[in-house]
Amino acid sequence: AAGAVYRQGACYANGEFIQVHPTAIPGADKLRLISESARGEGGRVWVPKDKKETRRGKDVPESERDYFLEKKYPGYGNLVPRDIASRELFLKCFHEGSGVYNSKSGKNENEVYLDLTHLPEEQLRKKLAGILEIYEKFVGEDPYHNPMRVFPAVHYSMGGLWVDFERSANGSLVMGSPRNQATNIEGLYAAGECEYQYHGANRLGANSLLSCIWGGMVTGPAMATYRNNLKASSYDLSSSVFDSAEKRERTKYETILKMSGSENPYRIHDELGKTMLKDVTIERHNGTLDAVLNKLGELEERAKNVGVTDTAGHANQGAQFVRHLGNMLVLARVIAQGARNRDESRGAHFKPDHKDRDDANWMKHTVSWFE
Repeated sequence: AAGAVYRQGACYANGEFIQVHPTAIPGADKLRLISESARGEGGRVWVPKDKKETRRGKDVPESERDYFLEKKYPGYGNLVPRDIASRELFLKCFHEGSGVYNSKSGKNENEVYLDLTHLPEEQLRKKLAGILEIYEKFVGEDPYHNPMRVFPAVHYSMGGLWVDFERSANGSLVMGSPRNQATNIEGLYAAGECEYQYHGANRLGANSLLSCIWGGMVTGPAMATYRNNLKASSYDLSSSVFDSAEKRERTKYETILKMSGSENPYRIHDELGKTMLKDVTIERHNGTLDAVLNKLGELEERAKNVGVTDTAGHANQGAQFVRHLGNMLVLARVIAQGARNRDESRGAHFKPDHKDRDDANWMKHTVSWFE
């Protein structure tokens, strides 16, 4: 019908809730987590008091170090919860301009020190050897005698595919119901980290294991019930149904292989990542989010004019990257728009201009459709 809106694909829920880990190893390819056990064993977070400090961390005297978590939260010190630690690191680097000097770039980077050097090396090797080995391998510095350079990194998405359930009279699940873990697309089920159900606004540690085990236990019987209630199976359908679906996907892929525009998909990806990290991750401001949504519109248009780096029909990483870039832009808009809409602070979603949790207006899920 004229003016009708058609919804495509699976519904996505709670995209704006992104959990951040406060301590990760900076890297060109990705950020690698440094376990919170490093802080638990006595690691101290600090930056040089002098923003122009160029000495290596181990050479900065104790009196010239700003142990800002310990100063601001004397009751918790370096053991503040991960969301608070992430916000404080973000505040210290992005708002106050502090950080750690990088001799290669010749400037302060958005990093802080996570320092274990005051602890006996024997103790560290006994309790933290595994994670310190990772740091040494990827950074090329000895963390037993040099403070580690870290910064927050995206850790977990509480959002995911929306899934249904059927509730019994006593409030528990109707086990075996075909509605359990079903997406809005008939016959498509989701369980584990790809769906949204269990984590609310901020996942508790190890709860992704819960969603995997519990979701699997629930989804198996639900799928069996759905299958047993079908009047026909895939074997009863014409092969043309599958042939046309294969042709549709092949055409999409061949269209990507023919893209020869002037835009570099890796550059667009880099701009997308930096924009989302700085403006949509640890703290959110409505004016900034409006600018982000405009930026996403720009990137979406530029993505239509990229050139693929490889036109081979098989084992083609360049074309796959272009395809996934489109998916990243869609999900980035879901995250940014959900954050813009939700005027409160809840769990991992933090708006300084709306610091309080607002159950009257926002005790609800965000539900996103592709139209």
